[in-house]
Amino acid sequence: MPAARPLSAAPPAPGAPNREAVAALYRAHARELWRALGRLGVQPAAVEDALHELFIVVQRRLPEFEHRAAIRTWLYAIAVRIARKFRDRARRHSFEPPAEDWPSRDRGPDQALLDAEALRMLDALLAELDEDKREVFVLHEVEELSAPQIAAILEVNVNTVYSRLREAKRAFARAHARRRLLGRDVR
Repeated sequence: MPAARPLSAAPPAPGAPNREAVAALYRAHARELWRALGRLGVQPAAVEDALHELFIVVQRRLPEFEHRAAIRTWLYAIAVRIARKFRDRARRHSFEPPAEDWPSRDRGPDQALLDAEALRMLDALLAELDEDKREVFVLHEVEELSAPQIAAILEVNVNTVYSRLREAKRAFARAHARRRLLGRDVR
């Protein structure tokens, strides 16, 4: 079994066995994509399904990957489209808050409780953003992608990314202030 590549490593060479390549991509990127899908609004019960669907798309489309963008950018573009699909599906059904982060064994129960509460607050604040702004905000502030990377992922002009990000930050700050005024503890 090949070792996992670091996040910045290049994708497998064309002609490499597709199954092994997808497995290597999964090992290298599943954790960050799990988190991104949850922050992008996929319901908790559906994050695992969304991640599975994402890697089915990767399995199918990897032979077509042309290396015009970084593999991470390509994966996030797929994640955004999958998240949109799952949000649309959820809108037609019931609402649940977004998923918790990838399970971790490193935290004690007190820290896990504080982390879970912080994530619930983050998700509540993110839920107040419209979808376009939420996507840009999550990709930039949570996933730490650059504006040009986000522009490539969302297939929009980089100036559009900057505009959405500026508006998202303002809306996020207003939502945060509103929650503090209403007495909902947001740290």
